[in-house]
Amino acid sequence: MRDPWASVSIDLDALQNIVCQVFRLLPTQCGPPIPIGLNQEAKYARVYSFRLPSRTVVARLVSPAKPIFKTENEVAAMDFVRSRTSIPVPEVFAYCSESSNPVGTEWLIMEFVQGVEMKSGWSNLGLPQKRKLAIELVNMYDQLSRLKADCCGGIYHCFGSVDDWAVTAASSSTSRMKNLRTSRWEPLRPESLRGLRSYCNCSIQGAYKLGPINDFSLLYFVQAIPPPSQTPPTFTSEEYFKLLAFNGNPPNRGYYDLPTREKCVELFQSIWKLYPNSTVFGSQADRSTFCFSHGDLHSGNIFIDPKTGAITGIIDWEAAAFRPLWADVYGVGWFEEGDQRFIFGAHNPQNFEGDTSPGDAELRAFFRTELYKRNSDLFTSFLGGIELRAVLHAATDYPRFFRGDSDLFISRYYRLGYWNEDRRGAFPWDMMAWWHRRLDLDEEEARLRREAGLPLIYEPPPSP
Repeated sequence: MRDPWASVSIDLDALQNIVCQVFRLLPTQCGPPIPIGLNQEAKYARVYSFRLPSRTVVARLVSPAKPIFKTENEVAAMDFVRSRTSIPVPEVFAYCSESSNPVGTEWLIMEFVQGVEMKSGWSNLGLPQKRKLAIELVNMYDQLSRLKADCCGGIYHCFGSVDDWAVTAASSSTSRMKNLRTSRWEPLRPESLRGLRSYCNCSIQGAYKLGPINDFSLLYFVQAIPPPSQTPPTFTSEEYFKLLAFNGNPPNRGYYDLPTREKCVELFQSIWKLYPNSTVFGSQADRSTFCFSHGDLHSGNIFIDPKTGAITGIIDWEAAAFRPLWADVYGVGWFEEGDQRFIFGAHNPQNFEGDTSPGDAELRAFFRTELYKRNSDLFTSFLGGIELRAVLHAATDYPRFFRGDSDLFISRYYRLGYWNEDRRGAFPWDMMAWWHRRLDLDEEEARLRREAGLPLIYEPPPSP
């Protein structure tokens, strides 16, 4: 995998000076940058904390994948969620979405989130605290699901006739629908502003527009990162699935990789047709509009109070967007059941083998029950959407020569009988013919890679 930071030279002294400027402090009043998290080199973002006289703040440095758009999406998403829900999202004090600044890369300066990561605090929680956390996760899903748009897309602030970079966040405490707007550190260059206006042109409620999608599957450095022009908003779940599977529109997949993605799309379409009347899956679901979602919700992005289990903050909103509900309601950490119940990539279902006490089964039942009580569509998406999410995972996986498991998933999905022909009819295509075609493609690609002196990371797909 290519290093996203290979061409970036970061000036931490300049970052410290900007922190002082934002908070109007003398250099002696701001502590040095302290790295947060291990293995800073490999991350798509690098994070540092600064100790100020009355608080600690965090600076998030952004890698150059999807310049401008990813950072603008992240800030707008945080403002949007903070202004319309009670979900604890850190406040952004200032940001710069262009790398041509003294720091050398895009950055955000934001509120420091108290608590510990859910993944590290989970084992120390008692059952009452875990139930508290379960309820708060359900509440988060419910609130996000009530934010709707008529297409799938990333969220961006509206842009007026001039760049309103100096606008400060509204301070009204009486309106939950206040239009919060984080200040830019400096105005955008005219060409950047024109690009944002050009690609962010689908209107939604308030002072926001929908624009290019920034799903993490579109940001892999092992393949071409599609520009904003190739990741526009989509108006159906099928278009959304295709955009991710093909790595943009027009496709950015290679000749030897694209046929597998086409089979994933065909499988998705075949499953989608099985739900003609559902309001969550199938063609009727798209008429119910799309829901806002985090896009990278895992237990490292949720902070909790280690004593009570309450959520204290949710971070890393750069992949936030309006999406089909089924695509993002999958539980978090211990509550995630997809890989327990279904094959994902080359991995067999874990079948809840890690659950060792009666309290585990009780807690899982409690989480599912609370989802159903709060919003039955959440429950349906959580359990019924597992198969679709597994196919989407296969569609967006790495190519085979970068240890991707898409072909393995398709073969195992067929061989293990996940397509029940007694209930669903014949499998969507001739698997034996597909297997022979896939072998021919892989062997041809392997030969070309050997001739070019490129490494081979490849195993033949199993026979169906």
